[in-house]
This record gives sequence, structure tokens and C-alpha cells, in this order.
Amino acid sequence: MMMRRGVFLMLIGVLCTALSALSVPIHAQSGGLSRLLRQTPSTTAARTIIWFGSLGALERTLSATVSSREDVDRLPLTQRATYLSEIGRLVYYSDYSGLARAPEWLATFGINSFAIEQELTVGRSPDQVAILEGNFDVASITESLQRLGYQTQDLNGNTIFAIGNDNSSPGGSIGNLAADKLNRLALSANRIIAAASTAALAPALSPTPSLADDPIYGALSAALDARGALISAVLFDGAYAAANLIGNTPSAPNGLAAYQAGGIAYYRSGTTRAVTIALVYADANTAAQAGGVLVARLGSYVSPEQPERPLFEGWQFSTDVQQINGVPVLMVSANMPAESDVAWVTLVQERDLGFLRPQ
Repeated sequence: MMMRRGVFLMLIGVLCTALSALSVPIHAQSGGLSRLLRQTPSTTAARTIIWFGSLGALERTLSATVSSREDVDRLPLTQRATYLSEIGRLVYYSDYSGLARAPEWLATFGINSFAIEQELTVGRSPDQVAILEGNFDVASITESLQRLGYQTQDLNGNTIFAIGNDNSSPGGSIGNLAADKLNRLALSANRIIAAASTAALAPALSPTPSLADDPIYGALSAALDARGALISAVLFDGAYAAANLIGNTPSAPNGLAAYQAGGIAYYRSGTTRAVTIALVYADANTAAQAGGVLVARLGSYVSPEQPERPLFEGWQFSTDVQQINGVPVLMVSANMPAESDVAWVTLVQERDLGFLRPQ
């Protein structure tokens, strides 16, 4: 993960040189997260962790048009600095997108990373699958894949592109760029579904029932979509988070009840940035009590990576419990202070979420 961050920082360097509680205004809802969950199979593997990122939404809120790395270079200095500082820190992107090495990705696979409007990465390796939505040049991608040695196969009535063995890097230029991430691909003009194995790809081609049909994940995604212009988010199963995302940092006060599922979401409207933490509980009273505990924790949380001060110093959190189709969803939200450098994506990736430890 550190290598991935380093590669993207190198890219940044190259480019730079050349809501009751939430005060972000509510716009017409696109429901991007909920819509992508409708394309995601409701499986145990899928429910562990789900990442959502939308470069398209970021571009719209910055009034920027970016179709290539050269377009980034042409952005006005302030706009370009904002765009680059948000990617990877506040706006998630996956290894399936190729964004960190976009020119090589385009030259090798024919896939323009900047043509990806939004993406969803579902589950963990080896069962992980990615859904990339955007505008893709099918003919160019097909030609590139065939040149690389990909073969077409039928998978449950769907034509896919395949290379190498399941969950094994093909080597050569493919392996150097993508490892095993693009071993299996389903391609259309507006969607690419990618996985390391046939077994991981197959459920995503017929996502019935979908995660949006799951009452917990349907409520969680609907609540986060309804806050405003959602740019990026992560959803996670409560038990999975406790075991794999929280880390070992203690957090006071005690009393945060175990939650069924949760999520962290990032919004931006103009210069206003906001974060919402959402937790799903079995009843509204437990959710309301958890809200007070979580706000107190956030106010005093000291990250092991930044021990010199409370991580959320100056943030003003508010709570709200929503009932979405009978499912109580606790929403703890705040606008980010202008000077805040908290990178929520990095917090999740580095397991720096002690404030969410159930106790």
C-alpha cells in the first residue's frame, strides 16, 4: 500500500511541475453508490468491505474537465492542486483503475483511467471484484487485449476476456502494471467488470439478489447518497471492521455498541468539504446513544500516526438517526475545517479507526 501511495505521489509531482447535521447543500440525488450496489451480488464476501470513488463527481464539484493527464496539466494552478491533493486521500481510486500509471495503462490495455466516471471495489482478494463505469472505447480496448494475448470465453452466457491462471499474475507488461487484477474482464461501452479469477467475476455478471436488496446495505447506501454530492465512501460489515480495520489504538469513552454495518463518506460542494460516519443498529435508541459516544471519541481521538494533537481538532460533529425502510442509521457528520489535512481514505487503509472500536 505504501508503494501504491508512493507511485501516486510521484505522479502528483510530475503533474504539478508541468443533511440536518451536514451543511453541504443537498442537490438532486444521483444515487451513484446505491446504483452501483444494485450491480453487486449480495454475498458474504461482498459484504466485508466496499469502496466507492467518483472522479466524475470530484470534477463536477471543481468545475473541471479532465479526460487525460495532459488535461490535469492544463487546469489552473489552484484547481489542479485541489484535484491532485484529494485523489487517494479523500477520493478513493483502486488498482483496477490504473490511475497511478494512467499513460502506461492506456498504452497497454487501451483503457483511459480518466474516462472512469465512478468505481466500486467489492470484497477482499482473492474474491474481490471491481465495477468501473464511464465511457470506454470498446474497439481500442479489444484490440489491445487481443494483442496482449487475452482470449474470449463464454461465462454463463456472457463474453469475457481472460488471460493466465486464476489469482496469478500473468507476468510481462500485464503483470508489471496490473498484477492479477485484470485477469478476467467483462467489457461494454459504459462498464468494465474486472476480477482476478473466473469465480470472482461470475457473480457480478448476474447480481441477483444485489447488495442494494440487502436491508442493511440498502439503508446504509441510501442514507449516504441522500446527504448530497457523494464523492467517495467505504462500507463495511461491523464484525469485519472490528477484526480488520480498527487496529489496536484504544478509544475513550467506552460504551460504543457493536454495529451491524458502517460506512465513511466524503462530500464536497465548492470549497466546503464534509465527512459523514454512518453506523447501522438494530434499534433507534441504541443508535442515538452510540452517537453521543462516537462524538465524544472523535473529539479526543489521537492517531498513532499523528500523536501530537487530536486528529479531529476543530471539527464540529453533529448526530442524526434516520429510519431508512425501518432500518435505523446513525449519521455523525461534520464539515472539515479549511486547514484540516485529515485523509480519511488513508485512515481506513492504515487501520487507524480506533474511534470505531465497539466496547
